[in-house]
Amino acid sequence: MKIGWTKGLEPDHAKEIRGDFISSHLVRKRLKKMLEEKIDTSHASLRQKDIYEKPNFGVLVADSIGYERAMAEVISLLESDEK
Repeated sequence: MKIGWTKGLEPDHAKEIRGDFISSHLVRKRLKKMLEEKIDTSHASLRQKDIYEKPNFGVLVADSIGYERAMAEVISLLESDEK
């Protein structure tokens, strides 16, 4: 669990958040899978040949990279530190 989840919270609220985080393992696992699928779909759309013909190709690529990076950040927040 990333420290950001409890940063700045009162100790009792932080404890409650930690408990909820632990108990939400299956939901977090499912959400992580869904986000990974969205990343894969986004990445696959960039591999289509007709994308090179778009006049705003660079903007599309930059947007896709930013989207994938944001999804990866959310995934990292969902992961537990214990492996």
